[in-house]
Amino acid sequence: MENFKLIRIAPYSFTGQTQEKTVDKKTENKDKNKDNKKYSDPLMHWPTRGLAYSNELGAAISEVAPKLGTLLWFPAMLYFGADIYDKYKNKKTSYDPNAQRGLEQAIFQLLASVILPTGAVIAGQKGVSLFGTAGKDGLSLQSQEEIINFIQEFSNRRHLGKYKDNIDSFKNHFTESITTNREKLIRETKIKNPIRLIIDGIFGRRHPESLALSKKDRVLQYANKNIDEMFNIYSDLIENKKPKQFSEKLWKKFGKLKEKFAKDPDYKETYLRDAAEDIIKKYQKNKIMNAKIMKTIGGFVALGLAIKPIDNFVENVIIKKVVQPNLETMFAHNQVKKYKEKTIGATNK
Repeated sequence: MENFKLIRIAPYSFTGQTQEKTVDKKTENKDKNKDNKKYSDPLMHWPTRGLAYSNELGAAISEVAPKLGTLLWFPAMLYFGADIYDKYKNKKTSYDPNAQRGLEQAIFQLLASVILPTGAVIAGQKGVSLFGTAGKDGLSLQSQEEIINFIQEFSNRRHLGKYKDNIDSFKNHFTESITTNREKLIRETKIKNPIRLIIDGIFGRRHPESLALSKKDRVLQYANKNIDEMFNIYSDLIENKKPKQFSEKLWKKFGKLKEKFAKDPDYKETYLRDAAEDIIKKYQKNKIMNAKIMKTIGGFVALGLAIKPIDNFVENVIIKKVVQPNLETMFAHNQVKKYKEKTIGATNK
């Protein structure tokens, strides 16, 4: 009987233990699933995440659309502020304000989303611009652009018809003007604040300092070549001949301008001259825009190549190896200092 009882008790005990273990494993698996479930940051989801790149897009298109380029910085700044505050306030899904975490995120955003990507865009634009020095003119695209801008501004104060038969006089006045301006730029560039140079590089529509960095003889040679081209085009237009530099679209615009000025009492007597000067400005602006488009493409390419390495470098090197250790030391020191002050204060009381 005793043996029989033992045999009946053993299965009962074994079954009970097995059921208990099964329940424990199910509970344990649920806990593991909760732990293994990755936290999904809502600010990393599209389209919200796209706001983080609006400033980089703005920097890239600043050459062709400077106002839009500046405006595109505002959505990015709002995103950065929201992201930094979120990381300060919350530890993933838990409310846990932490100044160190917020400061780390601020440094990350400053480097990975503002300074380094913008630097990559500017470097790409400058790199493409410098390709121009390999051409026969030996000038960067930026310098070529500034020279054409200067010719336009100089021509705005003079009618080309007055110099049509005396182009050398126009060139002499122009050379004197651009030389004086270039010498002034050289002085200003030398004393310009480095921070101001960076701001101008990001938000500036014009970069006249490129003239200061270019050789004077090349500047004047390129200017003379463009002045000759301008007067050749002007002569063809006055004779109602299509200049070889003009596309059909630009030639048709000239025809419409002539009709428009001819109907206006204020321009009726000089409609042909005024229409010719206006269309020449449009032609020159097209040349400038072509250079800007090339630089913009260079900026986008540089950004595309650099954005991932920048994120990895900032996160894995700067933040984890430099920022975090230093912040931990700093915050630990501050906590010890506050504790000592609190303890000493309580003792004195």
